Amino acid sequence: MRYSELPYPVLFLVLLQIAPTAAAQSSERADLRALRDQAGAIQEAVSGTTLPDWLRAGSGASARAGETLGAAELERMHRQTIAQVPGVPDATSTPPQTITLLVSRALGAAALRDIFASAARPDVRIVFRGVAEGEPLVDFMRGIHAELEGLDPMPAVELDPTPFREAGAEAVPLMILSGPDGEIARVAGLSDPAWLHAQVAAGRTGDLGVRGPVEGISEPDMLEEIARRVAALDLAALRKQALARYWTRAVFEHLPAAREPRTRVIDPVIEAKADITLPDGTLLVRAGERLNPLDRLAFGLRLVVFDPTEPAQIRTARALGDSAGALRPVYLATRLDREAGWEGFRGIEDALEETVYLLTPDVRERFALERVPASVESAGRVFLVREHPPEEPR
Repeated sequence: MRYSELPYPVLFLVLLQIAPTAAAQSSERADLRALRDQAGAIQEAVSGTTLPDWLRAGSGASARAGETLGAAELERMHRQTIAQVPGVPDATSTPPQTITLLVSRALGAAALRDIFASAARPDVRIVFRGVAEGEPLVDFMRGIHAELEGLDPMPAVELDPTPFREAGAEAVPLMILSGPDGEIARVAGLSDPAWLHAQVAAGRTGDLGVRGPVEGISEPDMLEEIARRVAALDLAALRKQALARYWTRAVFEHLPAAREPRTRVIDPVIEAKADITLPDGTLLVRAGERLNPLDRLAFGLRLVVFDPTEPAQIRTARALGDSAGALRPVYLATRLDREAGWEGFRGIEDALEETVYLLTPDVRERFALERVPASVESAGRVFLVREHPPEEPR
């Protein structure tokens, strides 16, 4: 989160921890600005992108499909052990063995349903390589959900291109039996785990060939598809669009210009609505207790609030910052020139030789800011809010 988005109590505490020396600020400024620009562009690119349904929290479709595949995994965990399944070697006398059954929707709905029914065993996982080109993941999950409807027990179904790569699979179904030391046996064209177990029990291992009809894999490798889509992105164009969107949508806390000097006092005392305790149970503040944050932590800042669209206010803001003495100036802008965009914003920072943040509604309300340029700093147990007509000597 940017400091400019922090509510006052958090801003109050965080900013006090980031008061480097002037020399350190100068050496870090160029790197920080470069990082800010890059991070801002990425954030805008992401925020301007429509998320697929399956990534949205609360998506009904994703929830239903996820419940189905999750139920399959839960069913697999609660079923009998491998030693109790007919056709599976006794797990107490031999190392655990698993079967990976590689499939594709190219096999057809009827064949897939037969595979799901026959391979619903705790030692078997059914794996797809990916989804159809251009197909949303949620649509793939809905299709699998339809094929699993009514099956009991439920098979373990996964989406993972890795075993396809490792096996060099080009056709399915491909059934692979593996143990702790790797692959033991494989067969193409069959999907009955008991048959493969029986062959291994009889001493036949390795590639047992093609024993039934096979089909080419219709789904592209999911990892390759992701890489292809990323490579196709025009990052420069995305960055330009993101930056343009920001200046169109930015919301500003505009305040009128100060016409005469004025000083107001803000009492920061707050009253606890309930007991506040530390994680170990220690009572920190009792309900109803009134406290002043300035009694516990010094406010070593001078907030400088100004309107950068007026050159005179930029000069006044710079003067307020230069005269801050031991206080660290933090510049808060009430608005920015949308037409000038990022170039104009960087020009303001160059003029002040400091990072500039946007004034947020909570900070404006906390200090009852009414006109700018204004400064906020602590004095004993209160805050002083001063209004400075532009270019007023200080």
